[in-house]
Amino acid sequence: MAQINPNSCFYHPNLPAVMICYRCGRKICTACSKDYNGLMMCPSCYHTVPTPMPTGMPSGAPMPIGMPSGPPMPVAGSPVGGMRPPGWYGPYMQPMLARLWWIPLGLVGAAAALILFNGIALLSPGFFAVWTAFLPWVGLFGVFGFILGIIFGLVLLGTIVMVLLKFRVFAAFIIFPTAIVSLIIGGGFIIGAVLAVIAGILLLLT
Repeated sequence: MAQINPNSCFYHPNLPAVMICYRCGRKICTACSKDYNGLMMCPSCYHTVPTPMPTGMPSGAPMPIGMPSGPPMPVAGSPVGGMRPPGWYGPYMQPMLARLWWIPLGLVGAAAALILFNGIALLSPGFFAVWTAFLPWVGLFGVFGFILGIIFGLVLLGTIVMVLLKFRVFAAFIIFPTAIVSLIIGGGFIIGAVLAVIAGILLLLT
């Protein structure tokens, strides 16, 4: 399946984009570029802004109803690949962490898998003996360590759903204690707990 050119026009994927709409940030071709008081906009934004003030209006004439009363927007639309207006966060220019939102989800998923595997592996007498040699307290839990591993792993998987539902902060504050408490069973060879903590920090930053 052919990939869509990331520099193609939002409205005409077969045409190259030459400008970026100042208002919404969409990439647009020459045919879609609409001039609004020196600002280049896409057709959708152009038809939703107030009608520009006519030039040559007599001094002191009353301003028509619906006309913008504040100063005009500072800069015009930016060419594709050129400088963007300061503070612009359209769909093609977002903070790095916002664009990499999938990384903490991947870390949480890996942590959940490791902790689940750790819990299931504790049912093996050989693994249990080797693991208790490194972490003696694991032997105090016996089979209950397996149950804890399953619970902690499922809780972390549930936080992925919370993030997808836009409850990032709530998910992060569930991930932190779950990851720390999971250390009592080894936390997926410790790595699972560390990955979960990193993922929680990234969620709070995005």
